[in-house]
Amino acid sequence: MKKYARLAIAAFAVVFTGFVALQFKRPAAVTAAPPVVRADPNAVIESTAGTSKRFTGTRENVNVTYKHASTYGDGSTTFSGLTITAADRNKAERTFTITANQGQAGQDDSIVILDGNVEIKSSDGVHAKTEHATYRKADGSVDATGPVEFSRGRFAGTGTGLRFDRERDVVNIVSQAVIHVAPDDAGAGSAEITANSASFARREHSLLLDGNVTITRGSQRIQADAVVGHLSDDESRVERLELHNHSRIAVTGGAPGALESLSGADMVLHYAPDGQALQRALIYNEAVVRMAGESGKAGRQISSRTLDITLAPDGSTPTALAAREDVSLTFPAEAATPERRIDAATLDGTGEAGRGLTKANFTGGVRFREHGDKTDRAASSVTLDLAMKAGMSAIDEARFNHRVRFEEGSMVATAAASRYDPVKGTLELTGSEAGFATPHVDTERIAVGATRIDIVLEGPVVDAKGNVKSTILPAKKDAKGGDDAPKLPAMLKQDKEVTVLANTMAYDGTKSLATYTGNALLFQNDTSVKGDSLTIDEKSGDLAASGKVMTSTTREQTGKDNKKERAQSTGTGKDFKYEDNLRRLTYTGAAHLVGPEGDITSTKIELYLAPDSDDVTRAEAYADAPDKMTLKEQNRTTTGNRMSYTADKETYVVKGLPATVVDECARETIGTTLTFVKATDTIVVDGNQIRTQTKGGAGKCSSH
Repeated sequence: MKKYARLAIAAFAVVFTGFVALQFKRPAAVTAAPPVVRADPNAVIESTAGTSKRFTGTRENVNVTYKHASTYGDGSTTFSGLTITAADRNKAERTFTITANQGQAGQDDSIVILDGNVEIKSSDGVHAKTEHATYRKADGSVDATGPVEFSRGRFAGTGTGLRFDRERDVVNIVSQAVIHVAPDDAGAGSAEITANSASFARREHSLLLDGNVTITRGSQRIQADAVVGHLSDDESRVERLELHNHSRIAVTGGAPGALESLSGADMVLHYAPDGQALQRALIYNEAVVRMAGESGKAGRQISSRTLDITLAPDGSTPTALAAREDVSLTFPAEAATPERRIDAATLDGTGEAGRGLTKANFTGGVRFREHGDKTDRAASSVTLDLAMKAGMSAIDEARFNHRVRFEEGSMVATAAASRYDPVKGTLELTGSEAGFATPHVDTERIAVGATRIDIVLEGPVVDAKGNVKSTILPAKKDAKGGDDAPKLPAMLKQDKEVTVLANTMAYDGTKSLATYTGNALLFQNDTSVKGDSLTIDEKSGDLAASGKVMTSTTREQTGKDNKKERAQSTGTGKDFKYEDNLRRLTYTGAAHLVGPEGDITSTKIELYLAPDSDDVTRAEAYADAPDKMTLKEQNRTTTGNRMSYTADKETYVVKGLPATVVDECARETIGTTLTFVKATDTIVVDGNQIRTQTKGGAGKCSSH
């Protein structure tokens, strides 16, 4: 709103101040024309072309001239062709002239009525017109009930009814106030103002617009139930506007990040020294600010109980913003991004001219939400720091701090601190505090804790580092089956949790593949796998370990008399692999297995499990020359190049060039193929290629 709106109305106050100064009495000295026939037979006295002067001390204060005056028996007087010239009581150098077709004063001059072409002019450029005006001596007020026109310099306006309060020096346009502000010499500063009523208080240099107030200036439209404008001391510019009830400012054509609209119950607007550019806006109760988006895109919105906005010299670009109580920042959905909303107790934003707000700090009960057709993410924390592109066009990163919780679908991530990149869809979890000793991630299938966790949310893909503890969860009973259903290796119980410890972990949720490195240790009840690295593929049900591998498991085996008995099996090697489609466990590289199958050492050892259990049905051992396969069982040591063991018949077949077996009595049996049955303790030697021989044992086992 322009400063000129107040000056136009102020003209009335000054004009009527002079008018009030006039204390109408019968003229003390009248220069009248020679007696003529009375125009009004009821008049007691008639005079023409008269002048009445009233003095304050030795200074002339009011000069009244008229073309004709008639005084009646009741003491009233009527004037025609009335002109009143008055000096401002406070500023004698400022004078006012009031003209009217007719004027009427009562006996005590308490009320004076002016009628017909009432026109007011001041020496400082005020000009007003109306048809009827009334002066009341009791309170020094002047009232006009009909249409009013006024102007001063660049200002012009209309209204219905006018009231001037001399004691308070206030001029009021009673209703239908319309004020036009013409552009300045540079073509700027025009405005249109409408209100139910307008009042100008000259002593306070303020203008009150009341009822359905609308101020339009260029691309800016201001609306409120009431507006109080505060002018500079010289009344040449607007310093501050106060908007009350249903306040709103709308701006069109702003650059991205510039003000698009402000709304709230009440506002205080501070203007730059030129009275044109808005410097600061304070909004109270139901405060909302909307910043313009890029061309063709919706703007960003901030709402709260109160808002304090500082603007760049252009008067439209926010450079600082403080929001308090029930804060909400909304980034609307766009073609490639979902809607984003942040709720908190407070918000402090900063930026710079030409770029708008680029940083935002939220504190107190922070809640972050992304929602779209393919995205549904939520986060909470104590504080949140946003880094944004110019004009708040996009979020570069979001840093959550203290008691962070991030959710997407079945995934839940917690940490003391977190960095989220919405463009890349990545999440970093770090830090430690009470209740959040380490970052932690939970999905339907895996739970991970570590010193640092990096997540690609699409998947998710999880990269954990430092003191990794991972728990693989059993599939839910209502989980969908089929070939794509995740599953644990059959050497593990499907309905029990599996724990894995390591230095690092990489988990790809799209592949259901987890890789652990650095002192990796997997365990479930009595089963464990240890190695430098370990990989679990839940899609295939495979398990692999490498580097100083050691496995240990306790399984139920069918023993003598078909009774189930618990048997422990321990294996070591350079590498280990379980292949679910083959139901096969393989140890390679100095492989060593101790279990119900015997004590086996070889280059490679294979164990085959039953189709529907983790029972071993068959074992194979292979040795690459010059290494030998060694089998120790029932006090015998057997060597060869190849061994096959069948669990249901407890039968061993050892081949070699040659294959040898040495019993507890040091007797040695040599052949191409050695077959022995554990249950019957018998050995069959096949010597098709190498002569079968038994030697040694002399002096030993003599008692047998």
